[in-house]
Amino acid sequence: MSKDKVKLEGVMDLKEVISYLEDVVNGMKSGSVCMTAGEDCVTLKPSGVVDVTMKATRKKDKEKIEIEIDWRRADEPGMVRISGKP
Repeated sequence: MSKDKVKLEGVMDLKEVISYLEDVVNGMKSGSVCMTAGEDCVTLKPSGVVDVTMKATRKKDKEKIEIEIDWRRADEPGMVRISGKP
């Protein structure tokens, strides 16, 4: 499977960051998060149980929060499905 990637990185106003985070939350609530940068686009479909890591650190004059959320796609190998249909 290929790896699709869109990255947002840089210095921005806190209000802009909050807006991006709200968009992520709204997308997760609706079942689809789409991130586009230029011609690159990645659409994720979070569902079921997710693995979450949140970390907050403070060192001298710098503070940081890291949030990582990941899950298995429903169509990934290793996922067992049983149905009455062939």
